[in-house]
Amino acid sequence: MKIIADSGATKTDWCLINKAGEVKIVQTIGLNPYFLDEDDVLNVLQKDLYPFLDNKKVEEVFFYGSGCASLRKKQVLQSALDSFFMDAGVEVENDLLGAARALYGEEKGLACILGTGASSCLYDGEQIAERVSSLGYILGDEGGGASLGKQLLAAYFRNELPEHLQKIFAQKYPAELSRVLDIIYREPAPNRYLASFVEFLSENKSDFFVKELVSSAFDTFFKKQILRYDNYDKYPLCFVGSVGFIFADELRKSAEKHGLTISKIEQTPLDGLLKYHK
Repeated sequence: MKIIADSGATKTDWCLINKAGEVKIVQTIGLNPYFLDEDDVLNVLQKDLYPFLDNKKVEEVFFYGSGCASLRKKQVLQSALDSFFMDAGVEVENDLLGAARALYGEEKGLACILGTGASSCLYDGEQIAERVSSLGYILGDEGGGASLGKQLLAAYFRNELPEHLQKIFAQKYPAELSRVLDIIYREPAPNRYLASFVEFLSENKSDFFVKELVSSAFDTFFKKQILRYDNYDKYPLCFVGSVGFIFADELRKSAEKHGLTISKIEQTPLDGLLKYHK
């Protein structure tokens, strides 16, 4: 059996491929080494993945994960996966390389992720040739789900939402500010919590206020990320991720403001990664 895994901040999609080429998808939580240590990762694998496979029969694992850009953090996942898949060859890479391979294969281009977080890179057809740091959900990730959630929450608690949206939000999320702050500052994976409010934005995506909030966030993404690359307008531009997929119209319009055309927007990189590792 071969496994291809795409792990974002919110969830991990495990693509299980048997020798007949049949594919099965299993989901677990996101395995970001900034929020989980090696024991935490092993617990998730034992509890949520083991029931769907015999880990002793797995021969290859290609794992692409958020938070794996640095060697030290990458090693957390490498050690956990090596322990769990004891007879398999395990390759752990950054989720951005996974996105680039899925979007371009062996071609060059600018690859972007807009999911819970937001990131980009210049891909040379084999590896990441250049990247602008996303800085994570506290300092950066402009345009990503956590960043959008922060902006929405701030607008709500400051009574800056239009009256009709204030009422809808209060009915859907009746929590008080003190409880929200407790979740953000005291509970695990606050970026996932913040990104959960993208659902509200999606449900009200036709509202002018929501359109402006999302469009402004995407404009910032292009300014902070894409426009930082030399000759950025000379490369193909492709996106992967739930936020970019949900708000594809707004994303394309924002790109056009900067003289850019988006070639492709995929919800997940799995189909592309299946082709790449076929």
